[in-house]
Amino acid sequence: MLRSIAVFAMQGRWQSAITTAFLSLGALLFPPLSYLASGVIALSTLRMGPKEGAIVVVAVTLIFSLLAGLMLKQFYISGLFLLSSWLPVFGISLVLGYTRSLAAGLLAATGLGMVLVLGAHIVVADLSLWWQQMIEPFMATVVEQPGWQFNQSETQSLILNLSEIMTGLIAAGFSLNIMLGLLIGRAWQAKLYNPGGFSSEFYQLTLGRPAAILTMVFMVITVSPLGETFGVLKDCLPVMLAVFALQGLAVVHAIVKQQQKHKFWIIAVYVLLFIVMPQMLALLAMIGVLEQWFNFRRRLNKQGE
Repeated sequence: MLRSIAVFAMQGRWQSAITTAFLSLGALLFPPLSYLASGVIALSTLRMGPKEGAIVVVAVTLIFSLLAGLMLKQFYISGLFLLSSWLPVFGISLVLGYTRSLAAGLLAATGLGMVLVLGAHIVVADLSLWWQQMIEPFMATVVEQPGWQFNQSETQSLILNLSEIMTGLIAAGFSLNIMLGLLIGRAWQAKLYNPGGFSSEFYQLTLGRPAAILTMVFMVITVSPLGETFGVLKDCLPVMLAVFALQGLAVVHAIVKQQQKHKFWIIAVYVLLFIVMPQMLALLAMIGVLEQWFNFRRRLNKQGE
């Protein structure tokens, strides 16, 4: 079915725009569909070029605005998708297209996430307080539910903890949406025009030591008293962890392939990602960071030989 989506989208700019619009509309009910919508934008840009990619973005904005207006009476939703998904993934696809480097594209998406963090800190004087004010009405509704087991003090502590990390989590989610869209678009491109090409490209992904060093600096700042002073750097850490989690995932895929292990190991990793996502993301990110020095893929490949 996923291949059929790509095949239909590649029949022309309007097919790409219609596909993206309906996937985005479906994402209002099932959010993961937004990754596929971003993937269509990436595929269109990578395959048909910058001009056609830009036309698709404009066309999908018009189509989605019409659909959202007629069905939901909310035209502004198209603007949210345009700024948070379609336009960013179009720009990152251009980076990949011009550099021919998947790592460059992913790091550019990471840069956009950090720009979002910086912008938030510039616009809002006290982000923690702002998030508290946003979260409290929601939590007030949750507390009234029968299954809620926290007392007032514990609930307030939870709100404070969430308010400290929300900026970083939102920025990381923004970047991850773009990166997954780019990866899906690249995978579709390979599936249709270069079978097997994406697997090789993803398995060999290397983000580089400078990005890994930057991530470790953010880690040190976050766990030290400096985290309170340099809040903007603390909020950038989740963004860096997101991209290095993808690097770690590439390492795991490559090692399973090299060692000719059963696909059960890959399935187990994704199941654990679903069950204990924070811990698995942290573990994969650490693998991704350490890979820049220890090169697990090459070492294990040599041992296998």
